[in-house]
Amino acid sequence: MTREEILQSFLADELFSESNYLARSEASKFRWATNSPIKLIEVLKVAIDGEISGESQAITERKINTYLNSQQ
Repeated sequence: MTREEILQSFLADELFSESNYLARSEASKFRWATNSPIKLIEVLKVAIDGEISGESQAITERKINTYLNSQQ
């Protein structure tokens, strides 16, 4: 699976539509390069990228923390 396919599978999950993060119809249209104002989606992208590239969990955690701290 590509990064985009993995992201779309997460976005198509019921939790996103039930929590009003993203409509199910929008999940299939969402592209990896699309910047989202929804922090959770951007955090998912960082986590997926880290997993695909094989970086350590600690590095991925630092990247997520850096992203979240810079968005405040």
